[in-house]
Amino acid sequence: MNTKNTHCLNCHNVVKGNYCSKCGQSVHTSRINIKHLVEELQYGFLHINKGILYTTKELIFRPGKTVKDYILGKRVKYTKPFVFLIIVGVVYSLVFHFFHYFPMQEMNRQDSPVFEYIPIYKWYLEHYSLVVLLIIPFYSLSTFWLFHKKEYNYAEHLVLFSYLTGAKIALLLCFYAIIYLTKSPHVYKIAQIVSEIYLIWGLTQFFKTTSWIKTLLKVLLSLVMALIIMLIIISIAFLILQIYNVKL
Repeated sequence: MNTKNTHCLNCHNVVKGNYCSKCGQSVHTSRINIKHLVEELQYGFLHINKGILYTTKELIFRPGKTVKDYILGKRVKYTKPFVFLIIVGVVYSLVFHFFHYFPMQEMNRQDSPVFEYIPIYKWYLEHYSLVVLLIIPFYSLSTFWLFHKKEYNYAEHLVLFSYLTGAKIALLLCFYAIIYLTKSPHVYKIAQIVSEIYLIWGLTQFFKTTSWIKTLLKVLLSLVMALIIMLIIISIAFLILQIYNVKL
């Protein structure tokens, strides 16, 4: 063990021991070489992989408790919410592009008359992943209003929906192989229903203190509110773009 006082190469703080008390860097540093790069790559990959798998498992089976634990400070084992959402979203997109099969579009063929009367529906299908991300702030704002007595701030509501949305995407990925092999709209609809039920269950578990029924009704109301507000905003923006003949 290092007992001498040395200076941290990162922040120049005086260090007694093996790690800097200010920035946490080890005092044992050496020249960067191929072995060092390989070790860093292995550590980084395994650390992220373990964190992602553990976070996904906990969110799927204990969504409310997992998010509460993170908000209350138990964060070491979990992948950060926004990083988790981004990584799962990237995997989601890579899988779809690799197999060249996009269930959201394939199961809603563009020969449907709904496209003629609701052009925004076509845009929604073509930008499904973007819509999933865009709706998070609206969901968060809605639950922030309806569950203000819980005393969670808006950022903590963003954390909640980032985690639950990431877990929803992970659930959809679990169904992807079956959807791809069967090309069945029924399997696709089941996957969508399961993911929505998961979101409602996770929110109810997170906010529930006394009555399950009361909490469930407020959760459903918050989701409907968020969808309506977002639909209005997107529709207005879409009409403005149409007026000025701007193509998306």
